[in-house]
Amino acid sequence: MPSLNLPTLNLISVIVTLVSAGVSLLTWYHHRGGPGLRGWALALLLGSAGSYLYSLRGPDTSFRLILTGNALYVAGFAAMWVSMRRFNDPSLASELMAATTVAITTVFVLLFVLAWKAGPGVRAQSIVFSLFVFSLTTAAAWETWRGRRLDGLRSRSVAAIALAGIALVPLMRAAAVTLVGMGLLDIADWATIRNYGNYATTVFILVVTFGLVLMANERFERQYAQQLDELDARP
Repeated sequence: MPSLNLPTLNLISVIVTLVSAGVSLLTWYHHRGGPGLRGWALALLLGSAGSYLYSLRGPDTSFRLILTGNALYVAGFAAMWVSMRRFNDPSLASELMAATTVAITTVFVLLFVLAWKAGPGVRAQSIVFSLFVFSLTTAAAWETWRGRRLDGLRSRSVAAIALAGIALVPLMRAAAVTLVGMGLLDIADWATIRNYGNYATTVFILVVTFGLVLMANERFERQYAQQLDELDARP
């Protein structure tokens, strides 16, 4: 399997996440009643910053840079999860969303540092990172899917399936890192898996953003139709 160019992938990932954040904010601007869109835009901006720091890594990259980039990335996925929760429950306070994101990121930082000190040679910290991203994305996918029972939005399936696709990528990376540590997978093969995983994540982020825009538009159209029915019902 041919390997993809990592610097090019990182550049594309940053551009895609920034454009997706802009689309989310534009959709929110036109549908101010659509909760969760600003949270999703924030999640994409945090993820974009994490991807940019990831692109700066080299053989002599400091631990602080690695930790900062991964923490921003995890914070982005935490914000992604709480934004999906708020889409389901508009009464969820922004302060609670922010506190939840900070708490999750803090726990990740502590575990990442402990894993780094315990076994940097076996890439234990990489497994911690992958499992956090997997858990948060899976939770976001579940929130998106279960919300269909609340409002019946058919477009939810697009975002939910794409989020599930994103969740599979870090799970596969964690498995690949484990195989490398056991000597069952070559570093070159691991790099190929990582690069294709980054490419898949970028594609899925585009699909999720498209799904969120559809969800916001579908909810707005239903609310507008309901208002018209209420006006027609008046004597």
